[in-house]
Amino acid sequence: MLIVGIDASAVEMDLMAGRLACSMCGPGLRPWGYGVDREVRLRVGIERRRLRRSICRACGATHVLVPEDMLLRRRDAVEVVGVALTAKAGGKGHRRIAADLGRPPSTVRGWLRRFAVMAGALREHFTRWAYALDPVHDRLSLGGSGLFDAVEAVGVFAIVAVRRFGPRPAWSLACVVTGGGLLCNTSSLWAQPV
Repeated sequence: MLIVGIDASAVEMDLMAGRLACSMCGPGLRPWGYGVDREVRLRVGIERRRLRRSICRACGATHVLVPEDMLLRRRDAVEVVGVALTAKAGGKGHRRIAADLGRPPSTVRGWLRRFAVMAGALREHFTRWAYALDPVHDRLSLGGSGLFDAVEAVGVFAIVAVRRFGPRPAWSLACVVTGGGLLCNTSSLWAQPV
């Protein structure tokens, strides 16, 4: 899996020109068909997407190109999950959040539990990224819960990234720096800032 931008035509142009990079070898990915159609639930409505596949010229590894507004192995867009996490950090319960989003309570509870389990690691990860982008940015204040602190770290990282690179949705940025694994239920490591 490789996280790419949401503009499908720009991604296709980059793929055709060989500007997309294999995670093992570097630039040189080329088109390799499409994956199966995938249904993505947005804040309003459902969208069907057919994800592009690519292959590395050097090593032969294949990659599915996942837009930055989608999380790996999740049906809901990262924006929807981000709204739920922000609401939980603000004190709402999972049933209320689920009703507000029109999602099953068990789905929202699963997101919140997974994020809470990973909250310490996520807080550290986003704090490292914010520091790498701007070493003099404002520091986080502890809010009393791991989930709150992790959501705040995402927000601080997004502010620093927007200052440096221009406007982008906060949760899409979070998706990019976690490689789509914001709620990953495996022990995969996220890419660290260089």
